[in-house]
Amino acid sequence: MIDRTPLVDGLARGVAPAFGAGLFLGLAPASALAGWWLVAGMVLAAAGAVLFALSTSDSPPGPVGLSLGILGRIAAAVAVGATFGRYVVPEQPEVGAVVLVVAVAAVVLLAPPLPPAVDRIAAVVVVTVLVIVAVACFTIAPVAPPVAPIPDAAGSDEPLGLLPSAVVLFLCFLGGRTAGRARPAVIGVVLAVSVAVAVGALRQLGGERLALSPAPLRDVLTAADAASIDGLLAVGVTVACVFALRACLTDIRDIAPGSRSPVTAGGLVGLAAGVAALGALVLDPEHALVGAAVLLLGEAVVRVLGGRRRG
Repeated sequence: MIDRTPLVDGLARGVAPAFGAGLFLGLAPASALAGWWLVAGMVLAAAGAVLFALSTSDSPPGPVGLSLGILGRIAAAVAVGATFGRYVVPEQPEVGAVVLVVAVAAVVLLAPPLPPAVDRIAAVVVVTVLVIVAVACFTIAPVAPPVAPIPDAAGSDEPLGLLPSAVVLFLCFLGGRTAGRARPAVIGVVLAVSVAVAVGALRQLGGERLALSPAPLRDVLTAADAASIDGLLAVGVTVACVFALRACLTDIRDIAPGSRSPVTAGGLVGLAAGVAALGALVLDPEHALVGAAVLLLGEAVVRVLGGRRRG
């Protein structure tokens, strides 16, 4: 099937969801694994995402790919909800996560499809906020100079951590699934913004402090003496998380068997949202993030292998 989605609309549709959890939450575990090498890991993750995007068909996955895809998206929904909770409702992050998951599920189930203009506005808001964060990181000297981590400690510069950090950050580049022919452009935009933010965060906090941060970009602004724009960051996080959760739930609805039946599709979305809400209460967000990245990477590999067999 020929994709006739305008390039700008495809780009907007993919950009906002991509930042939902991968960047806002993933910098800490990636830094714990690789320190400054996480930047190279980010580039490697983007390269892998481009290869998968160009090599993967949109045909329905087999049972293994389907299972990996659904479980991966549920885990991603847990991580996205936790991201919202930590940044926007830090006093009660679990409650914030559950409320967001339930609210977005209701929108997916009950609201009509959003017009392309909404996706465009969301993409502009999220990218603008992240660019402001990056500019603050580079134009303001760190209040407390980053301390060099102890060798082999979490956050130390570890070349062997490059590949694991790439796996963790792979989630940053999955927003382009619904972007059609704009997928490579989505990945390029996300990579450029993510690298700028990651380098700025490492400049402000250093690898060790970044590795320990539950909300990396909020702590980065504090380190840069730019906490006055925390409210702006919260807006960007909220928009990114809403659209990322919407993408997770609609993907589950669209790829699962029986998705053409409204009743079945609605039941799948409700079940996935319920599991994600429960997961937000009991799972460690970083573990959910890593689990989502591994599962969705596995789905991509299975899709590529399945496409080659059919070819």
